Amino acid sequence: MDKPRDIGLDTRQGRQAALAWQHEGAPRVLCLHGWLDNAASFLPLAARLEGFDLVALDLPGHGHSDHRHPSARYHFIDYLFDVDAALDALGWKDCHVLGHSLGAAIAAVFASAAPERVRSLTLLDGVGPIAGDASKSAERLRRSLVRSRQSPSARRRYGSLDEMVEARRNATDLSLEAARLICERSARKEEGGFVWRSDPALNWVSPVLLTEDQVLDLLRHVDAPALTFQATQESGWFSPERIAARKDALARGTHLFVEGHHHFHMDEPEAIAETIQAFILEQDVATAHGKQT
Repeated sequence: MDKPRDIGLDTRQGRQAALAWQHEGAPRVLCLHGWLDNAASFLPLAARLEGFDLVALDLPGHGHSDHRHPSARYHFIDYLFDVDAALDALGWKDCHVLGHSLGAAIAAVFASAAPERVRSLTLLDGVGPIAGDASKSAERLRRSLVRSRQSPSARRRYGSLDEMVEARRNATDLSLEAARLICERSARKEEGGFVWRSDPALNWVSPVLLTEDQVLDLLRHVDAPALTFQATQESGWFSPERIAARKDALARGTHLFVEGHHHFHMDEPEAIAETIQAFILEQDVATAHGKQT
């Protein structure tokens, strides 16, 4: 694909930034990144996808998008309304959705909530959101309230972008090249150094999580065909049994494994690009034919 351009979307949910490879009349693809990543995490993969009208969002609080109001929270469900508003701002009635990690969870639940807007799902190392144990609801809510009373910690200032890249790599499995792509979009230069653009509130404790039963019900109501890629490195968030049950809940799912870690789509994009391209094109034709008939 050509180089992307930065765009801004004025939505009813606030201003959302994005990287766009726009080709009028081509299949529309919306990309949703993972927690504390940003739209730049799709640069390696997008470079290997051809013939799409592709937009990679910065989710609220990430990248160049607006932060939520200080009185608001980053509840998982609220992201569905951000996606819905972004589609309206783009003028897209429907599209294919490609998500990684948190973005994959948002994509799957959005497909359940708004089936008329999702032509297909491509989920990268994520099948639905993190679920909570119902018996620990009070404990979680108490921790969230205690955390919300604390003042936001001072933003750490870095002397260089290289320092930010090193800090990000120390906390994740990102390669040097992948970390630099994300940090270049996440960094804001100020007098005396660099600070993160991302909202510190993203690190606060969520007061409520969906239960596993709720997640499975949502996945059972996904009508769109889904293609999932799971890294061979074991997830620290989900047991193999839970992942298998979630895949089984997707009635039209095709499930593949990819050698590597959580950010395989950045470090080994060539391993999945051809499969993703063929899947989206096939589903775009099938969906268009179905609407005509």
